[in-house]
Amino acid sequence: MFGSKEDRANIEAEKRAMAFQKEIQREDSILKVNAPQEQTEIMDQQGKSDLLKWQQELDPELESIAHRFTGWFKKDGIWIKTNMKPLCNDRFMNDVVAPQLDPYLTKNLINSNLTEERILLDLKHTANDIMANMADGFDIYGINFQNNDLILRVLKNTMKNSAFRALNGWTKKTDSTIFKKLESSFDNANTQQQRGLLGIRK
Repeated sequence: MFGSKEDRANIEAEKRAMAFQKEIQREDSILKVNAPQEQTEIMDQQGKSDLLKWQQELDPELESIAHRFTGWFKKDGIWIKTNMKPLCNDRFMNDVVAPQLDPYLTKNLINSNLTEERILLDLKHTANDIMANMADGFDIYGINFQNNDLILRVLKNTMKNSAFRALNGWTKKTDSTIFKKLESSFDNANTQQQRGLLGIRK
């Protein structure tokens, strides 16, 4: 999953991505200084829209857990392999954690409409399945029994936080309201810009 041959390539890719992001931010700053007020408002609204999209993306959560469990740590936005003994091996992440956590880290779940009883029941069954796999395969997954509670606690917290975003359709309702406000702001900004181009004043 995170083979040593890929370490250098991963680090270089992340450095390029960070440099690219900094360049985009620099160009955005220049554009905002020189842009008319209406255009700046539209750019600000776009930023809020991007934030909503970011809130819907949960893949980095699983990636972060996989790295930390298998002996990596993040420094200045770059994952670095450590000499510390990992909590588990890549096989545990691939065979157990990914299949169990993936359903909790999807837009399908967080945009659902679930009752608290259903959420708690699903969390209980999933936690029990993970613990059973840890107990049965501790030897092949490289897990020290003393770390069982720590591993399970991290996974349960991740699942719980994501699952409760679906409580009574909370995320769907909240994001829908925000998107409506964004659309209204975009429409107002575009109308003002068109009036300005036509020389029409309020």
